[in-house]
Amino acid sequence: MTTSQQHATADDSARISPELWWLAGIMAFGSFAGLLDATIINVAIGPLATAFDTEIGTVQWVVTGYLLAITATLPLGSWAMARFGARQILLFSQVVFLFGSLMSGLAWDAPSLIGFRILQGIGGGLALPVSQALIAQAAGPKRLTRLMSVVTVPALFAPLVGPSLGGVIVDHVSWRWIFLVNVPLCAVSITLFAWRVHNVVRPVKNAALDVVGLVLLVPALAGIVWGLSEAGTTGSFTDTRALIGLGGGLVLGVAFVAHALRRRTEAFLDLQLFRVREFTAGNLTSMIMAVAMYGVLIPLPLYFQVVQGTSVLVSALMLLPQSIGYLIAVILLQRLTQMLGVRTVTIAGAVLVAVGTLPYVVLDDDPNQFLLGAALVVRGLGLGASMMPTMTAAFGSVPRDVVPRATSAFHVFQRIGASLGTALLTVILQQEALKHLPAGVPSLTAVVPDSPTAHALATAFRAPFWWALAFTVLALVPAFFLSGRRTPPAPEAAAAAPRAAATTGLPE
Repeated sequence: MTTSQQHATADDSARISPELWWLAGIMAFGSFAGLLDATIINVAIGPLATAFDTEIGTVQWVVTGYLLAITATLPLGSWAMARFGARQILLFSQVVFLFGSLMSGLAWDAPSLIGFRILQGIGGGLALPVSQALIAQAAGPKRLTRLMSVVTVPALFAPLVGPSLGGVIVDHVSWRWIFLVNVPLCAVSITLFAWRVHNVVRPVKNAALDVVGLVLLVPALAGIVWGLSEAGTTGSFTDTRALIGLGGGLVLGVAFVAHALRRRTEAFLDLQLFRVREFTAGNLTSMIMAVAMYGVLIPLPLYFQVVQGTSVLVSALMLLPQSIGYLIAVILLQRLTQMLGVRTVTIAGAVLVAVGTLPYVVLDDDPNQFLLGAALVVRGLGLGASMMPTMTAAFGSVPRDVVPRATSAFHVFQRIGASLGTALLTVILQQEALKHLPAGVPSLTAVVPDSPTAHALATAFRAPFWWALAFTVLALVPAFFLSGRRTPPAPEAAAAAPRAAATTGLPE
């Protein structure tokens, strides 16, 4: 670690050094390819099925396998970072992601593509928690909000840019470039990581790995996410594969919880962190808001494509006002948090999300387009104001050496929330659409866009937004338990830190 970085990590003043801005920018750029690849593939499922002469259900594993690999790898981030160092893991993850992207672009059949997508997911799953843990360690509590705002911008933009970019690539180039476009991005990331990124905390060679926890938790998370994915695909939580995945995942998850609470040393996923009220409140708020955020990313563009008859590209562009609102929130967030406090800003953000969702719970076939766009701006403002403080509050509530474990736990639960939201609201939309479809039309995707049948389906899109609204309101409950401080707490600097560490089970 350089002398300037040592000063940066030791100093908890609000001033952000150029090196910290560099670090935040590099982490944001490095995470973009992995987040983009989670959504860019969605528009290519049909063309891939045609190219490989196989069923949609088989090609769907190109998406599901990637998601499963990310979810299963997330908890490994904290141990790998402690054992090998953040810089080394980030370089490794980018190399794995680059190789997986290259081979996906060169895939010769569906099974090979699925296998290489799983390899991509392993690289992506390691990168996200490690990059954010490194930022949290380097920044200190007082600078965390501003820097994390930069790092998490790709998390909102990737789902919006992905489908439109995927549509352009599939229509005008080749499906292979959906994966090959990551190669230059990863090459730049590897160069930047090797040039400007250094470890803030030195790796420990004897960092212990909870093997029993690994064996229990990884298949538990994979089962839950797979079950939710199958429910979203089939439109039913009673589907056999959905029940097997969810049931098996929950049983293994309960077994892991029992193991983790009995374990005296560090568990694979540190549940002792949830004894810290600020971490628990931030985690639960973010998880519930993820349901509301990611759950509408399928119904919203489908409404524009089916009912309004827009193209894939135009429907993706219709979501851009939400990004504009989010960017405005990021710009104002640091000042608002200092003025009003974390809890007030988070609650106000959730209220804005609820207000921005209201026009969509009364959708019809001829809405006011200006009102829908303005509502998305308000929704974006609320998402930025509610989700960003929860993350910084959660990471800022634990000692710096515990941050890697905190980021892994945070992202695991946020991923579960995103998967639950996507599956639940998709199932709700499909079930509601069946009530409006005439005889002979088997599903929503078989409807001719901008036809009388499509117009009759407009009111079916209200149901998922009602559920998104309900989850947004539910998120207010844990948000009230967030601290009212104007900056996230700094337990390592507080006089009561040794006593707090002893009572929470966290290291001093």
